[in-house]
Amino acid sequence: MGVPLEWSVVEARCRSHRLDLCGVVAVPVAARSEGEVERQAYRAYLASGHHGDMSYLERHEAGKLQPQHLLPACRALVVVGMGYHQRDEQPTAAGGRVARYAWGRDYHKVLSSRLRGLAADLQDAAPGSAVRVASDATPLLETYYAERAGVGFRGKHTLVISRPYGSWFFIGEVLTTAEVVGVPSPGISERKRCGVACRHCIDICPTGAIHAPYQLDASRCISYLTIEHRGPIDEALRPLIGDWLFGCDLCQEVCPWSVRARETEEADLRSHRAGPRLSVEELLQIASHEQMVARFAGSPLMRAGRDRLVRNACTVAANTGAVGQLPRLRRLQGDRDQGVAEHAAWAVRRLEQER
Repeated sequence: MGVPLEWSVVEARCRSHRLDLCGVVAVPVAARSEGEVERQAYRAYLASGHHGDMSYLERHEAGKLQPQHLLPACRALVVVGMGYHQRDEQPTAAGGRVARYAWGRDYHKVLSSRLRGLAADLQDAAPGSAVRVASDATPLLETYYAERAGVGFRGKHTLVISRPYGSWFFIGEVLTTAEVVGVPSPGISERKRCGVACRHCIDICPTGAIHAPYQLDASRCISYLTIEHRGPIDEALRPLIGDWLFGCDLCQEVCPWSVRARETEEADLRSHRAGPRLSVEELLQIASHEQMVARFAGSPLMRAGRDRLVRNACTVAANTGAVGQLPRLRRLQGDRDQGVAEHAAWAVRRLEQER
């Protein structure tokens, strides 16, 4: 069976790598029955089409609740959280909005570095064990494992909420073949901590993406539309996107658990590459991938790429009445990218009506 890991060692190593939250989930040797309710719910989610065109979620189905697919003989998941909340010091400033997680350096780079350090420490503490680092780039159903580990509870907006950080934290995992012993019980489930009557996150969503408590139609979510969705966005949804250029924080901003969340002290996240707002005029002038890299290398905004970011800037220009951008928008009507060209033409029509 190898050398077990003591929970006290795991917890201490998490602290040493400046990881704010930590919990452990034991992985059954025969994991076929693990999370059967969640497995059926995930299959129903895929069948509903609410995942939009994120086809990779269909490919990930088999590994969502099977850590052994990532690390054979996996015995435990060490689930960690890293807070990223920052206050917007100029909440009424001009420009298109950027979701908080994307203000600074790409969190994958920051969190992955800490996870690798933690994994090496845990492997040293349990000689002969194997480890693997995971984050949202792997198939694991992270919200399920984070809740099971006691890191937090799932909110009605479907994000995991912790007491000190609200939902403003990143989730990552270290898988290990070592058994972790001495793990305290996560305590009473906080699943209902949202409160029966609370609907703040549901009511604030402009597109109705949170169509019921704990139910998200990602194909209508502003974060999905501005980051993952390729090509033109449904015309009926464009005005509802408002001034969001990349992502959306509305459901988190109104959550009672999140409004008093601790702020991050992580320098990489506080050193802004995008920041809370971006100039629509600047984005409309980005003409190539090379220009995109020159401006946003190392930022989460690279996920959207030039075409989707400029497409989003066209949308925001129309929604914010930026008539001064009409010359640039007219030129973009002939853009090589269909999404940019169509959104530019739509923005021109909207803005010309306002003149």
